[in-house]
Amino acid sequence: MRVEYRVLGPLEVLLDGTPVAVPAGRGRVLLAMLLLRANRFVSVDELVERIWDGEPPDLDRAHKTLQMVVVRVRQALGDANCVRTVRGGYLAEIEPEQLDLMRFRTLVERQEFGPALALWRGPALGDVVSESLHRDEVPMLVEERLAALENRIEADLTAGRSVELVPELQNLTRTYPLRDRFWAHLMLALYRSGQQAAALAAYRQVSELLADELGIDPAPALRELHEQILRGELAPPKDRPVTPRQLPPDLATFAGRESDVERLAASTAKVLVITGTGGVGKTSLAVHWAHRIAGRFPDGQIFVNLRGQDPLRAMSPQEALTLVLKGLRVDSVPVSVDEQVALYRSLVADRKLLLVLDNAANAQQVRPLLPVSAEALAIVTSRGDLRGLALNDADLLRLPTLSDDGGTRLLERVLGEDRVRAEASAAAALVRLCGGLPLALRIAAADLRAQDATTIADKVVQLDDDRLGELAVPGDPAAAVSIVFDESYSALPEDVQLVLRRLGSLPGADFTADDAAVIAGLPDVRRHLDHLVNVHLVEQRGTRFALHDLLRVYTRERCSGQEIDEALSRLYDFYRRMTDDVAELLFPDQRRYPLRTTTTQLPTGC
Repeated sequence: MRVEYRVLGPLEVLLDGTPVAVPAGRGRVLLAMLLLRANRFVSVDELVERIWDGEPPDLDRAHKTLQMVVVRVRQALGDANCVRTVRGGYLAEIEPEQLDLMRFRTLVERQEFGPALALWRGPALGDVVSESLHRDEVPMLVEERLAALENRIEADLTAGRSVELVPELQNLTRTYPLRDRFWAHLMLALYRSGQQAAALAAYRQVSELLADELGIDPAPALRELHEQILRGELAPPKDRPVTPRQLPPDLATFAGRESDVERLAASTAKVLVITGTGGVGKTSLAVHWAHRIAGRFPDGQIFVNLRGQDPLRAMSPQEALTLVLKGLRVDSVPVSVDEQVALYRSLVADRKLLLVLDNAANAQQVRPLLPVSAEALAIVTSRGDLRGLALNDADLLRLPTLSDDGGTRLLERVLGEDRVRAEASAAAALVRLCGGLPLALRIAAADLRAQDATTIADKVVQLDDDRLGELAVPGDPAAAVSIVFDESYSALPEDVQLVLRRLGSLPGADFTADDAAVIAGLPDVRRHLDHLVNVHLVEQRGTRFALHDLLRVYTRERCSGQEIDEALSRLYDFYRRMTDDVAELLFPDQRRYPLRTTTTQLPTGC
């Protein structure tokens, strides 16, 4: 049994990789407070002060309520319970490796700042509602993180990574404009990148800011750095290649994929393939996992969108290799693919490199980009299975749509736990209406955040109406998902497009291959269905198949009324003929009305 407690982001408890629900409200404040003081005594009085934000009711009643809160937390945690009673208070009994805050501090002590910062998943205890906790406790955690970030940047500057640090530092000075050390780092990075004028302009900017906001001059160290830049007295940067750090930002609200993250963590393969339908969150999962493990790959992280979902825009291996080589600071890239592959493999042969190859079309597009180093890792996302990468010992993760629980956790992360739990049934209905697709859920949640007066139940009714009406309503989740479907649909061969388009006319929750053949007007569509299953546009359930509701609406929109009428006429005629055949077999002596003559072609084998 493995238990993990997380406070560097939303409060989480994991038992063998599975999230454990922590009681909302006071229960979360109690657990958060005990975890922040892990293995240390916290008095009843201090807990009462925190839980009631300094305004407790009658103390005797508050103490009794606290005991009830403790009981509920222990019951909810079950095997993951860490709350122990000691005389006059409580403590959380935690092993150092179980709590992300303790691991963070250990890594900082070892000066492993990159892996330490990777443990942060968003604002500390961002989903715990407690004014006093966020006033008195959380700011100290934020300060620890910023100090670690400053030290990591200092180390990167010393290592000669000035060029790649400039965009990060520009963002940091916007976010923390009164933090002198970030301004000093930005000035130094700009100067060492050959941008002396920009470094001096940064000093003028912070000087004006401090004068306007605080009425003070920059600190002596910042003024001295400015003088050194003016006089050109700073030592030049070290002559070393710039380490690529190309990962897109991780989602602070990433949630609902805990079991999938655990599956990735358990893999020892050097090639990980994440497959699934468009909009299911393949890229988000790949980027999230890449950020989690980026500290293991100090020689760089490269991200390439291979655009495989669009056959007209899909990158050739040559184009992709050119991007990767430029990311590795190769000035003169060879023209031929063979030369590019040879140079690439030579450059990364001994490097600890992380490569994220997004939206791959097929194995042939990916294979030249796979690093040969035993200490490198490639994460590939695709709507197809990329089975050809089995030759490269790839691990395949088929990413399903979010379950009701997973989708609800995502909504809790975006909308807030209290709001979602107050409408638990409506939240689950919203997850289902959005097909468990994170893309649709995020857009629906964004609408709800922008409209405080709109309840989740209101959104469910609206989405249900839109789903049955106009699909492409601005801001509607179905409209957003249709864009993803457009890309997948346009990538299909014309005969497969025809089959998919007409499958939307099928009544019922699922269908057989024979149903599909009749509705499509073809003698056999098994090859077409295999294609659609492989690109995750059709789900196979044993001998039957299914379309998601949103995809069903999407495909019907692409059929004319006449095409739908003709398809349904063929289907119902087929059902009548099959029923008549069965009736003749079961009841040969009974009289039956003759069927009208039809021209419907029976599927092969019927």
